[in-house]
Amino acid sequence: MIELTLLTLLNYVGDNFCKYRDVGHDNYKSLLLSYSDASNKYGPLEVKKVIEKSENFKVTAVAIAAIKCPQHIVK
Repeated sequence: MIELTLLTLLNYVGDNFCKYRDVGHDNYKSLLLSYSDASNKYGPLEVKKVIEKSENFKVTAVAIAAIKCPQHIVK
């Protein structure tokens, strides 16, 4: 199995976040649902490990979300 990286995780979460926002969920619910999806796909321990090891997580996460669906971030 290939090791999960921060960018892989955030790109996956970013895509799902945008889809959940598009159907009308708020930011918080969309974020939780997206990380739940990532845990199902990659395994909860792998997702947790990437989050714990990462630096500048918030900045990177917001940057990816802003690129993928700026209409939901810049409000």
